Amino acid sequence: MPMGILYVSAYVKRSGIANVFTLNLNHESGEEFDILQSYIKKNNIDFVGLGGLSGEYSDIFRVVSYVRKIDYNVIIQVGGGIMSADPMVTMQAMPDVDFGIIGEGEQTSVELIDAITRELDISSVDGIIYRGEDGLRITKRREEIDDLDTLPLPDYEGFNYVEYLRLNPDLSDEGKKYSQVSVIGGRSCKYNCTFCFHPSGSKYRQRSLDSIFDEIDYLVKNYDISYIALREELFATDNERVRQFCERVKEYDFDWSIQLRIDSINQELVDMLKNTRCRYLFVGVESADNRVLKSMRKGITLAQIERALDMLREAGLNSRSGVIFGDTVETFESAMFTLDWFKKNYTKYRMFVDMIIAFPGSVLYRRACESGVIPNPVEFLKDGCPIVNVSQMNDMEFVDLVRIIEKMNYRKYNVKFYKNS
Repeated sequence: MPMGILYVSAYVKRSGIANVFTLNLNHESGEEFDILQSYIKKNNIDFVGLGGLSGEYSDIFRVVSYVRKIDYNVIIQVGGGIMSADPMVTMQAMPDVDFGIIGEGEQTSVELIDAITRELDISSVDGIIYRGEDGLRITKRREEIDDLDTLPLPDYEGFNYVEYLRLNPDLSDEGKKYSQVSVIGGRSCKYNCTFCFHPSGSKYRQRSLDSIFDEIDYLVKNYDISYIALREELFATDNERVRQFCERVKEYDFDWSIQLRIDSINQELVDMLKNTRCRYLFVGVESADNRVLKSMRKGITLAQIERALDMLREAGLNSRSGVIFGDTVETFESAMFTLDWFKKNYTKYRMFVDMIIAFPGSVLYRRACESGVIPNPVEFLKDGCPIVNVSQMNDMEFVDLVRIIEKMNYRKYNVKFYKNS
């Protein structure tokens, strides 16, 4: 479930500034156009908001175009990572969108609706891009929300969370179905890995444990919960916070998972997590080549990776980690070195392999645009953000590597070599 739009919906509802109607198209039978038309007409909708990630361009574009055909006068707002990553490009790729939300959408959405309703100066709303008489305009950057505890709980009911859980059961390693919910305990990240983009801003903030457990209590009371995934990239920045969480979560009857950085794993942390119901720990490995790791700005080495993963394994904790290929300093030789290391260790460390993607907003994306590997960012977005060769490999070596990873993953990648690459 894309939690960002649930937060925005809850915030706008709480503000009381507008009558808010929510629609989860995944839970409706029939043609999308017909569903949207019926919903917009029945509820007299005059403002539509949606969003998503850059890789979801085709879905967002399709829904936007349907809305515009249904009622030309409806105001359309798009937010999420796709808009925050490269606002000018996204607005060019979606000519039917009136307003883009850059960064966190809660406060911006309320202020934008208020400005439109009262016919105020749109340029006074921070954190938006819009179409002015002389072209696209971007307003002042909106400051990140410092106190995440002030936000309401996500609008679970509005997007039919019961049905979502019913239609999307997860499977444990033993093949058992369970209901997994996500709780976001923090926003953004204080690190700047080259392949990452943080749409919620650059300032890392955490919710208090009281706030997190208020949400957990709500979920347990209202839904059949057997597993909670804590979606916070830096869960273990403070061992004391982890200790308090482990103590408080003991009274609940569900399994849980967390995300960790390799350099945050230490014996004290491992001892706290051992013998809890922490089912999985997701960590980023990315490469076995120290030169590639440095280029990615991971701030870790292979020795640290092996030490941390061994520590988790010896404690009986289930780690899940990934290795990605194709960084800007990656050669065919460095890729084969990492691949050999992966084959020797993937059973022991439970890892997966993938190709790196130059997602809009990331350092990798900016490098690809500047070097001409992505000569036309608008077409790149429309193409679904395909895999491009930003590495030191020639195109033949790159294709050979992609084919190897495709076979290991049993799937076909969307790879494209643009004319200027």
